[in-house]
Amino acid sequence: MKLSPVKTFFLLLVAAALLGTVFAFAGQSRGAASTATDAALRARVHAFLDRTLGWQGLDSITVGSISAPDASGLRRAKVVLTKGQQHEDAIYLITADGNEIIEGQASPLSADPWAATRDKIDLHGAPALGPASAPVTLVEYSDLECPYCKQESGLLAQLMQADPGKVRLVFKFYPLTTIHPWSMPAAMAGACVAEQGDTSFWAFEKAVFDAQDQITPANATQRLADIASESGIDTSKFQACLTAPQTRRTIDDSIANGNKVGVTSTPTLFIDGRMVPGVVQEAELKALVDHEAGFAVQSAGRLSRDAPAGQQCGGCTPLPPLPQAAPKTRGK
Repeated sequence: MKLSPVKTFFLLLVAAALLGTVFAFAGQSRGAASTATDAALRARVHAFLDRTLGWQGLDSITVGSISAPDASGLRRAKVVLTKGQQHEDAIYLITADGNEIIEGQASPLSADPWAATRDKIDLHGAPALGPASAPVTLVEYSDLECPYCKQESGLLAQLMQADPGKVRLVFKFYPLTTIHPWSMPAAMAGACVAEQGDTSFWAFEKAVFDAQDQITPANATQRLADIASESGIDTSKFQACLTAPQTRRTIDDSIANGNKVGVTSTPTLFIDGRMVPGVVQEAELKALVDHEAGFAVQSAGRLSRDAPAGQQCGGCTPLPPLPQAAPKTRGK
């Protein structure tokens, strides 16, 4: 029996609709399976971290997004580790077969792996201590209300006194306003003091840390103004600076710059671009600085002008070239 053109067209429409339903159902099934797989993978990552890091007494371990595999098959898992007022954003890599996890983030395979980070750190206008010619530049993202920053400040002061001329210390404002209520007023006061000279700023920083336990949200404005005045500044210029819109923009720009280079907690140090979060003890700090001092990296993040052509950092030896594959020979 031969179908009429109208009936044939109608049957084709029905078939197309049925196929569409089948494919849509299959797509939903695949999506549900993918979601289930990601949830299972996050649970495995959490179990691993709970077993390996649980001894540190963390308050929470949150496994966030897990990326799709990259060209090499690796997936990136973002994890937030929290303890008290501190939190750290960590990256873990998961192998293509899902059987192994690698802590840390991929770094450039170079003899100067932190060059790109150095270039992102904005040192313009930031208060500094130590000669510009120092072989090591140490940038600290700090919060004047943070007790850990107070601890690190003392360690940095010891470092600067023990080996003068080796380090240029740069202070970047990074107030953690969600947990420290007077950290923003302190940062703005610090920026206004720094506007009148780096020497006054470092005196202000030490005095604020020394008085940290006595400063409260209620008395912060007056206490910070008193400490600023004691640092030897012009108080009228200081008060005018506090109300200037540019001052808040300066702090916001410093926070944004910290976010750009991966800062999530304070203190966070960058030693010639190498990121070192948390309190760094004296022996470790000295070892890192002594090691970096041999590489002659300029504070602006550029290589030394005297570096031989082709070198990847000021005074270091570049990585050897990758081995070349042996030429193929034709069979006889």
